[in-house]
Amino acid sequence: MPRRAFIASIIKVSGNVNADISVGIRVPMKKIFNWKQEVKAFVSARCIRRCIRERLAEKKGLYIDPLQLVGAGREQQLGDIGNPIKYVDDDLFGFLVPERPPRKRSSPVKISPLISLHHTEIKVEFAARFPRDFLKEYEKGNPVPFEIEVAEWLGRLNVIVSDRIGRFEALELTEDMLKSGEVSEVEKGVYQLSAEERKKRLRALLEVLLWEGWEFPRGSESPCTPEFYYAVVALTEHFTPIFSYVDVSDDELDKSKLAKISDIYGKLIDRMYVIDYRQGVVDVYERGSEGTLTKVKSSKLDSETIREVIEGICEYIVV
Repeated sequence: MPRRAFIASIIKVSGNVNADISVGIRVPMKKIFNWKQEVKAFVSARCIRRCIRERLAEKKGLYIDPLQLVGAGREQQLGDIGNPIKYVDDDLFGFLVPERPPRKRSSPVKISPLISLHHTEIKVEFAARFPRDFLKEYEKGNPVPFEIEVAEWLGRLNVIVSDRIGRFEALELTEDMLKSGEVSEVEKGVYQLSAEERKKRLRALLEVLLWEGWEFPRGSESPCTPEFYYAVVALTEHFTPIFSYVDVSDDELDKSKLAKISDIYGKLIDRMYVIDYRQGVVDVYERGSEGTLTKVKSSKLDSETIREVIEGICEYIVV
């Protein structure tokens, strides 16, 4: 059975971290309208993946696909190199190389947009580019006004991590990659990296998602970093969509909804971590003999307990 980690993180976002296309002089936020006509701010999954790539590129021994020009003449454009053995993001997030036939890999790490949990009150901030008359020599001219939409909101990021990290089908690799000696055939047409390398890549991803965080692309204007509130991680050999039960009430984790995870999916989940960053607590639940999740451990949240959670997920996923 495939093994997966379902991760639901409650994250606080401030400012305008993933702007939409400009409308006149206004820089709007990305937003959607739900069926109740409520406004919900969101950050695209593409933006989140880019942020994660930037953090992974800083880690020793991990390399990010620098992309290449594909096509001919004026039709050339940036595209994937598509080497999941060398480049960690080609492994984690998949790729598409426009060959004949196309060589592609479906992502073993699925990341949702970061969408606000409740209606988002959006404010408009006035700004302008003024002449720099505090300098002795400056260019005179009229101010250039513009507007920026900003908001502060809590959102949920949903991530599914599968055990296909570091495992590849023959069609995803080239002949040179197969002959590189870095992968071994584990079953017909399926190759994988060493267990140590697979854990290294998974560990790096989890450090970003659960510990280090990232900086949003518009961070040059302000320190736009996510503020972790809560995270729930379910380890299972089944598909268990727990995300809708990870919610907040008055900025506190809704324990009544969280209890429904045990009622509905208790017989399917092997282990579950509940991380409360605000109170500094990590609770560990395991499936009991009656098929319900039972708390087996509660620890103070610090660097060591975060490492224990990450290592526990790695040991479960990579077998």
